[in-house]
Amino acid sequence: MCSIFALSVSVLAIICILNARKDCAINAIFGLPILVYALYLSDFTDHSPLLETVHLSVWWLMAGLVFLYFFSVLELRLVIYFFISLGLICFQLHKANHLTDSLAYFDPFVSNPILIFTAFFLVTFYLRKKLIISIENLKEQIDAQHEGLNRVIQNSSFLIARLRAKRDEDGNITNLIVEKINNAFEAAFKRNLYEVQEQEAAYVFDLIFKGRFDVNKTILFNKKRISEFHAKELDKWYKVHMINPLFNTYYLIFEDITKTKNQIAELEASKRRYKVLLEAIPDIFFVIDKDGIYEDFVIKESDLFKIEDSNIIGSSIFDAGFPDKMANKIYSCIQHCLKHNSIESIEYSLNTPNGTFMFEMRLAKLNANAVISVARDITKRKTAEFGLEKALVKAEESDRLKSAFLANLSHEIRTPMNIITNFTRMLADDSMDAFERLSITDAINQNGQQLMNMIDNTIHLARIETEKIAINTSFCKINPLLREIYNTHFSNLPDSKDIRIRLNADVANAEFGFSTDEELLKEVLSILVDNAVKYTNAGQVTFGFEMIRNDFVRFFVNDTGIGIPPEDYEHIFSRFYRVQNKINQTTSGSGIGLPIAQHYVTLLGGDLEFESKVDKGSTFWFELPFNEGSGYMKVVS
Repeated sequence: MCSIFALSVSVLAIICILNARKDCAINAIFGLPILVYALYLSDFTDHSPLLETVHLSVWWLMAGLVFLYFFSVLELRLVIYFFISLGLICFQLHKANHLTDSLAYFDPFVSNPILIFTAFFLVTFYLRKKLIISIENLKEQIDAQHEGLNRVIQNSSFLIARLRAKRDEDGNITNLIVEKINNAFEAAFKRNLYEVQEQEAAYVFDLIFKGRFDVNKTILFNKKRISEFHAKELDKWYKVHMINPLFNTYYLIFEDITKTKNQIAELEASKRRYKVLLEAIPDIFFVIDKDGIYEDFVIKESDLFKIEDSNIIGSSIFDAGFPDKMANKIYSCIQHCLKHNSIESIEYSLNTPNGTFMFEMRLAKLNANAVISVARDITKRKTAEFGLEKALVKAEESDRLKSAFLANLSHEIRTPMNIITNFTRMLADDSMDAFERLSITDAINQNGQQLMNMIDNTIHLARIETEKIAINTSFCKINPLLREIYNTHFSNLPDSKDIRIRLNADVANAEFGFSTDEELLKEVLSILVDNAVKYTNAGQVTFGFEMIRNDFVRFFVNDTGIGIPPEDYEHIFSRFYRVQNKINQTTSGSGIGLPIAQHYVTLLGGDLEFESKVDKGSTFWFELPFNEGSGYMKVVS
């Protein structure tokens, strides 16, 4: 029965809420004393002794009182609920036979349920009364402030319109209504309050601005609280401030900025005129304040050198790409220029999205807080100077190496010539046995070959220097060419060295070949094989070729010689340079073989590369395009 009663009261309250009957829903709380009676006092429910549940009754009734404090406006309803609840507590004590002696029965005294409920009601009722009085005072103050604000708005020089928003059931704004306009608005747009009050805002502003101002867009969709627009019919510019102090109240404040806009336009036109004049000068002008911040700049428009205003103006010289020392130097010059009214000159580099540029900067005092910097692009001049310096250093180095080469040339020629002449004279001696004659013949052959190589290299170098090398491209059969090189070097191997020469051809077909300059290719391979033999005391020299897919032919020369130290890698292709090793100390050479080979490989369309380890040997290789190739058939199994 208690559950049915509680459910009925709850359903009644929900129905009242759904029907927007606030008082009916609040009055449902008066069913709480009945529910307490049914749970703790009535005979048709099982409950604990009355004295054990009396405090529970008090807590339930106090909860109902708090509910009324929150939602009930009428004080009479609170008083009625208090007396009903107090009567219920007294009835429960009476039924427990302790109403008359309740003051003495409950120990301590403050645990008396009548005293607890009465004290709670009096204190909370007083606090609620105090709060209501404070709220009313605050409302009066707000009303006074609102009235004062209305007077300020009414007499303001800004053009102000107050709008009211109408909303649908979902809270979306469906329309905007003009509630009030101030005196300045009436005077500026020649519209009286009675003409626009309670009119649709869109209609009113369309009449005033001839459709140039969309009030709905400004309030509903524009996230910015400040916007600008041009009233073409009035020939005026307005800055519109939108304020939303209350949920359904909007203020539009129109600020006439026509004069400011005209002044800005005049300044912009003047700036453009001066900028055009300055852009006619090939120099770059910067205005830098005393703290090193760029305030303005003018630069001649160029496809090669572009700087956005946003990347320069407002940034510091310490953030513009200068090294720390250069930035500090520029800052020091700015301070010196401002202090002594002098002209300072600096050369510096500047990194831009289009590369690094060199400038000559001159600083002159503009005012007490800024200097003007005139920067001239000297990139081409500096590049030319650097190029001349490099060319001069290169020419001096080349001249030094050539001088050393020419100084040693007579010695390098005279030594093998003396050996050939003396050994040839010795061959005329009839008393010499066959072994001695063979040794002398071998020495004559080696020195003659060395002399021929030196002469050939000198001729090749002269042709390179005079740029008289003609590329004669024709079909070249590779295997016969390699066999010829093999036979030449095999027959000239010195007996003093334990060396074998091995030819490794990836394609054995005698007709295999492609289009290239046969003479240059032969010369390159001969130089590389000759070097490999020269710098190998024992072991093997392997040369040949291999196919790279079906697009390139890789030629290689591998040896097991003394190798090249890492510190000589960068100089190995320099003209007249000879690696300092035990072989070069005891043999002659010009130091131009590898530079000649590298130059010829470049002419053939490849790059000469190498790998080397000291005392392990070296490998030189280059790849040439397989142009108009023929005879390529490789047996894979």
